[in-house]
Amino acid sequence: MSDAAIAGLIWLGVFAFMVVAELATVGLTAIWFAGGAIFASIAGFLGLSWPWMLVIFMATSLVLLIVMRPLARKMMMPKVTATNAESLIGQFYPLIQKAGPGHQTGQVKIGDVEWRVISEDGSEIPEGTVVEVRKIEGTKLIVMPKM
Repeated sequence: MSDAAIAGLIWLGVFAFMVVAELATVGLTAIWFAGGAIFASIAGFLGLSWPWMLVIFMATSLVLLIVMRPLARKMMMPKVTATNAESLIGQFYPLIQKAGPGHQTGQVKIGDVEWRVISEDGSEIPEGTVVEVRKIEGTKLIVMPKM
C-alpha cells in the first residue's frame, strides 16, 4: 500500500473518530473537524505531504467552524413561543375595576378569566382605561396605562 493511501486512510480514521465524538456530545464542534478530515484525506490520497494535509485539515475545519456553526445553531434552536400567562405580557386590556393608589388591586378580564392587576408605578388607573401588561408576579398582572 502506498504512503498516499495510508495517509488518506489515517485521515478517514480521524473523520470517523470526529463523527463519533459529535454524536456523543452533540455540541456542533467535532463535526467541523470531521469535514476538515475529509479534505485532508483527499489531500492524502492525492499524495500531498503531511504538513500540507495538516494545513488543509486546520484551515478547512476553521472555516467550517466559523461559517457553518452559527447557521447550524440558528436552524437547530427552537423558537421559544410564549405560552399561557407569558403570552399576556405586552398585550392591552381594559380595566373592569380601577387599580388604586398604593398598589391596590384592580381587575381586567381576559377571555373568561378575571385577573388582579396593580399599577407598575403605584398610581391610580381608572376603570375603563386600556392598560399594557408589563410583567406577571404570582397571580397579579403588573400594568401601565396605554400610551
